[in-house]
Amino acid sequence: MRTQKISFPNEQVFSAFPDEISKLPQAILELGLSNNQPVIVLIGGEIEPQHADVTHRAIQTISRAAEELKAVIICGGTDMGIMAEIGQIRMKNQYKFPLVGIAPESLVTWPDGPPSTKRLWWGKERWPLAEHYSHFILVPGSQFGDESPWIVEAASVMSKGRRSVTILINGGEVSRKDIELSLANGRAVIVLSRTGRFADELSNRADRNELLKIVPAVIEQRVVDEIKAALTGGESDTALDPKTEKLNSFN
Repeated sequence: MRTQKISFPNEQVFSAFPDEISKLPQAILELGLSNNQPVIVLIGGEIEPQHADVTHRAIQTISRAAEELKAVIICGGTDMGIMAEIGQIRMKNQYKFPLVGIAPESLVTWPDGPPSTKRLWWGKERWPLAEHYSHFILVPGSQFGDESPWIVEAASVMSKGRRSVTILINGGEVSRKDIELSLANGRAVIVLSRTGRFADELSNRADRNELLKIVPAVIEQRVVDEIKAALTGGESDTALDPKTEKLNSFN
């Protein structure tokens, strides 16, 4: 398994390229990442303009919580939507929590990285990796979503002996797969409502899985409390007033 430093204008990011999922523990070890840290799996994608402000604040809140809890955040790592946003917030606040991007190697590029040799399924060339990540794990795959099992397994490896949680902001078809895999692995999922798309769809469903917790993204302290409860095994300190709950629910 090869490793290399990927160079961006102002930083170099240590990256691993495992070719089999069984090699993930080795990749994590070679990247110098701990296998005994709380882990946040952050999933989602494009940010719709009408949800931009609340989404930005939600990602700020998640980043502060990760820094306080000394948690790892695992994300998709491409330069779009929430994946680009969390890198920018990490840089602006000079946070030190590990931010690990996991994406299919054949679909991404970076400065001086591989050029496209063919048109890809979405009609564009390779997607740039986001800046301000601490590590990348680039995996086999021919379409976005192929990295989903790797993300789930990486979270399990890195959180061994600790706890992990998946957080959904907006999201589309790939996020559906991510959620299914998280739930199949018994990982609790926090769905931030009011962020659009799949997150709001799940917030409206009465038949959702009991491991799904719907949290209004606009109530920042509730978001923090639920993350802390998920990663420490405690109970949320914030109980919503019934009027507030109704105000922020999707009926």
